[in-house]
Amino acid sequence: MNTKGIIFDKDGTLLDFDAFWVKVSVVAIKEFLSEIGAEFVDASEILTAFGVRDGKTETNGVLCKGTYEQMGQIVYDILIKHGVSVPQDVVTYRVEAAYEQNAEAGEVKPTCPDLAKVLTGLKNKGIKLAVVTTDNPHITNQCLEKLGIAELFDRIYTDDGHTPTKPQPHCAWEFCREFGLHREQVVMVGDTLTDMLFAKNAGIMGVGVAADSHAKAELLPHASTVISAISHLPEILP
Repeated sequence: MNTKGIIFDKDGTLLDFDAFWVKVSVVAIKEFLSEIGAEFVDASEILTAFGVRDGKTETNGVLCKGTYEQMGQIVYDILIKHGVSVPQDVVTYRVEAAYEQNAEAGEVKPTCPDLAKVLTGLKNKGIKLAVVTTDNPHITNQCLEKLGIAELFDRIYTDDGHTPTKPQPHCAWEFCREFGLHREQVVMVGDTLTDMLFAKNAGIMGVGVAADSHAKAELLPHASTVISAISHLPEILP
């Protein structure tokens, strides 16, 4: 096997996205609006702008692929539209805080039942494993711990306010540098176009994860291959 390092996206790749993030979003947004005295703003308007419809998230919506800064911008614009004036940096900070404070509202489920077994098998082959996510450190660590896989990763890169986020290639290059890996030995595994662009920018192989035909068709032109679940990853690694 030529693969010596694998970088995983977290949400939608390791963690069942909708089970966690839709539930957290509903509670967090309502709490945020209450805290700033803007309960008259419909939380569903913000959810829709985040890319949530009928309890499902769009893979290219900001909740799925964006950052807290981008989410804060959307909320700020909606508040302005409704005549609510709160500084943009305060909105971003308080939105992220509301998500962090309500992380327990989400259901932490793996994207496939044998997730830990697959990752352990890759680890036992001497492959270095990493996570690169636009989520913050607190929620990331909490989710990985609940999934029972946190200790399997050699590095976990989050949106800590300093590290350049996907699709910028910084984390992939840092991962290669730290473990002495060549780019052709590293694979990126993710469920969004942002993940595939991250792989392209970093000069590494991109493997898409898509459970349905629509998502697969969206990822396929931008990925080396697309699998339906992490369970199939060992079969396609170079």
